[in-house]
Amino acid sequence: MFIKEQTRWEPLRYSVLAASIVFALNAQAEDGSIQANADIETIVVTSSVIGTSDQVDVKEYPGSRTVISAEHIKKTASNSIDAALQKVPGIKVQDETGTGVLPNISVRGLKASRSGHAQFLMDGVPLTLAPYGHTGQSIFPATLASLDRIDIVRGGAAVQYGPNNVGGVINLVTKPIPTEWETEISNRLTVFEGGNTPLNDLYLRTGGWLTDNFAIQVEGNVLRGESFREHSDTDVKNFQVKTDWLISQTQELQAFVQHYDADTQMPGALSPKDYEQDRKQSKRPYDEYQGKSTRGSLRYLHDLDLADSAQFELLTFGHKSTRNFQWGFNGAGGHWADPSLPSTDIRTSPREFKVYGVEPKISMYFGSRSSISQNWIIGARYVSEDIDYKLTQTPIAGGATKVPRDWHLDTSAYAAYVSNEIGFMNDRLKVTPGLRYESINMTFKDFGKEETHDNKVTELLPGLTLAYNITDAWVGYANTQKSLRAPQIAYIRGKGEEGSELAWNYELGARFTEDQNSFNVSLYRIDFKDQLQWQSATQTFDNIGKTRHQGVEVSGRYAPDFVADLSFGLGYNYLNATLEEGANKGNQLPYTSKHQFIWDATYEIYGFASTLSGFHFSDAYSDNANTDIEDATGAKGKIPAYTVWNFNVGKELYKSGSHSLNMNLAVNNLLNEEYYFRGIDTSPVGRYPAPERSYSIDINYQF
Repeated sequence: MFIKEQTRWEPLRYSVLAASIVFALNAQAEDGSIQANADIETIVVTSSVIGTSDQVDVKEYPGSRTVISAEHIKKTASNSIDAALQKVPGIKVQDETGTGVLPNISVRGLKASRSGHAQFLMDGVPLTLAPYGHTGQSIFPATLASLDRIDIVRGGAAVQYGPNNVGGVINLVTKPIPTEWETEISNRLTVFEGGNTPLNDLYLRTGGWLTDNFAIQVEGNVLRGESFREHSDTDVKNFQVKTDWLISQTQELQAFVQHYDADTQMPGALSPKDYEQDRKQSKRPYDEYQGKSTRGSLRYLHDLDLADSAQFELLTFGHKSTRNFQWGFNGAGGHWADPSLPSTDIRTSPREFKVYGVEPKISMYFGSRSSISQNWIIGARYVSEDIDYKLTQTPIAGGATKVPRDWHLDTSAYAAYVSNEIGFMNDRLKVTPGLRYESINMTFKDFGKEETHDNKVTELLPGLTLAYNITDAWVGYANTQKSLRAPQIAYIRGKGEEGSELAWNYELGARFTEDQNSFNVSLYRIDFKDQLQWQSATQTFDNIGKTRHQGVEVSGRYAPDFVADLSFGLGYNYLNATLEEGANKGNQLPYTSKHQFIWDATYEIYGFASTLSGFHFSDAYSDNANTDIEDATGAKGKIPAYTVWNFNVGKELYKSGSHSLNMNLAVNNLLNEEYYFRGIDTSPVGRYPAPERSYSIDINYQF
């Protein structure tokens, strides 16, 4: 349903995520809360379990969830998507580039490499290169400047958003088309103390409603410069166009087109000796990365005259992407990636992806005249994936190029899902059972060995969520769901009988929300079984791995009434992630920290908003054996704890009508903490230095 105001048709606020349309048949109370009784009635039809990814969607959501706004991201001095996520309970990031181009994100202890165990969406559309056959984000076609907010859903969304949602769903929401025509120009310049070329982030946006029923927005984001290390040149270009056409009072068509192009050098890890000598240097001169992606989606919405209210949605999406990693390879003895040894060969891994998907769904609301309501969501999806997967090796001294791998994977995946949010006691209690069905057909071809394997996976994935409004401010919730991660292209070889990696997720928690104050506590557990592990005896991947991830997340925000313009945020995550079988049963999973703290405090005076923020991660192991002492190469050994402080001050310099000029000054890693990671993809041996102190100035002008 759309609302006409004066001469312009304006859609009820709807992000490209999904329709969440509220038919208001009542007035709201003065405090903004919606009252439901015999005289005041509200009908809500929602075709997405996570709504529009607004902060208002969090209040009664039946699971652990965080929505961070662009304003909060700036206040906490986050200059990339992975830096923003670093400050969410349960998320840990390995910073590979220092520029945010290739985030490695772990949710609740799941493997961080290429963010392959997180379900990423952009405006509700899968962001992953291949949602089934290649979940690793080895190209990450998103930039921070183009985002309006980030929605991190850790539990309760698996039935509708699959596959690969063991750790939940992360939805990147782009900036909406404004009601009135608006232009935005911003530029952030970041200088590292290493003295390299500054990193410049330029963003342009213009858009609005051209007519009463058609809107368009064009965006461009260019990131160029270096991080704090040698061999870190970065060049990223991200262009986006979105349109919104109100066909009629009941029909809407939204389109999105994007082209993303990234080219960056990768400084790689250092041996412990080289790290102590100069952590800014690079010993991996051949390592670099290129990625290109052209993506598009089309969403059709139609309000139907069914039940009390209903809506049909048809989403189509697709992309063509290429990416290539190049790295030095030591074939003369020792570990191939030992940064203290010279490379003898150059390896590349060019890959090409062609993906298309279509997803129709319908939502229907019943119960406007009953104390029991029902909100049905019924949907289906088809995804086609075409993946070329090569590996080449060329001697540096000269010689013929070898092709150790020349693979191809075709995937046809069918999914169907149904859920019904049942409201009791005038929606004070909501129970949502759901079921998802996945049928995945994979054909793997090894052109080098002239082998073909067919692999078929079918799974039923049930889910159940409960939310109970204890008071207007307090909500208790619980959820359980079964999730899967399909076999990846690198696994489907040998016997061709690999099954999906499966997990059961459980959450129990409570949330308080009142004005600017909030609090959330959540107990969680993930029983992850059937993980695919390499078996050297048979040269195959078999479903034998089992891990357990359990802990507690706590977060809160407090703005005291007795001190104006002051607010605090605090978060904590305790994670016990262990191996549950094999010789190392009971040991901690590599790279997982048991304790995570995040904090921020903002105080505004004379128009200056100053924020001091930070995060702490306790130490972690880097191998299954939980080796304490670091070896000479830096491949094993405990990773020390680290604490990072950030500072930001922002001010609106000018405001007149629709014109505004804002400035932010930030210092990241304020105390210049020296810390490192280990085991990152093409450079898995040694210490991978984390960013040192940097200074940023951000100027934003809107008119």
